[in-house]
Amino acid sequence: MASDRGRYAGLSGDERRAQRREKLRAAARELIAEQGLAGLKVRALCTRAGLNDRYFYESYADTDQLLFELVDAQLAELMAGLFDVIANAPADTRIRLRAVVEHGVAVLADDPVRRRLVVEFQSGDELRRRRTELVDLAARTMLAQGRELLGEEAVTGIHAELAARTIAHGGLELITEWLRGDLAIERAQLVDFLVAMIMTASEITTTVRREMAADGS
Repeated sequence: MASDRGRYAGLSGDERRAQRREKLRAAARELIAEQGLAGLKVRALCTRAGLNDRYFYESYADTDQLLFELVDAQLAELMAGLFDVIANAPADTRIRLRAVVEHGVAVLADDPVRRRLVVEFQSGDELRRRRTELVDLAARTMLAQGRELLGEEAVTGIHAELAARTIAHGGLELITEWLRGDLAIERAQLVDFLVAMIMTASEITTTVRREMAADGS
């Protein structure tokens, strides 16, 4: 029948290509979880996916393209989850902040793929760029939440922006060291510290302004 032309096992050519692409993505997630980024080799990916090597190049120019696609998808899922927590948490600064921090730490620590990606975020220029984008988004979200929850009491301006970036950078680096096993602390201790650090952001900004004014800056 004409309607069956170009179909195999009930699937069109586009559907089969999409299916193979998803098998490669699934294989990549498994290999990253098990071996880190070093495990992303074309032969290993195709073997894990049960595909001939030629099908890899049907979807991707190289393993970096596949990696960055996965990283972008993981970051999108992470931020969507955080925004969902923000939307459903009470309009209380400390309660909402703790809910966001607990969720953020959990989704990075409890997913083996995200855990590996965070630990290896510094392994190349493109990954470092994505890490910077994550810090930028975290800092902007922090400032936006401050304005929403504190209103006129929220600290604004360049010093507030710099403080937010400092906290975002420092917080991500602490999480990374903890995931690597370099920090001998419990998850609850890490969460408590991050919450306290972010809660003191306005005090940090006020202190910096005072010190810079004293120096004539």
